[in-house]
Amino acid sequence: GGCTTVTETGYYWGNYSSTLYQHTKAPSEETLAKHLDGLNDIVDTSREKGLKVPPGIHAEIGYIKDKQGKSKESSAHYGAEVELYPESKVFLERIQTINNEAG
Repeated sequence: GGCTTVTETGYYWGNYSSTLYQHTKAPSEETLAKHLDGLNDIVDTSREKGLKVPPGIHAEIGYIKDKQGKSKESSAHYGAEVELYPESKVFLERIQTINNEAG
């Protein structure tokens, strides 16, 4: 049953669609916390299964952490995203610049 969320490309997505939908449908601290838990589950399970963390997961965690004012955690996740997907570097640097200007 647990392998059903590993795609043909070899990524584990967990309950990503469900938690994102619930948070988008009814934004709250509770639905955000559940979505963040789901994102962290994707990272942890991917590592346990020897899979590459799907693109955008670390970036999304970083973005959430940034919005929560947790800049060290945010930077660590942005860095992990760039390490896995170097092509994301320009985009993530821009996001960090925008967030720093806004905050």
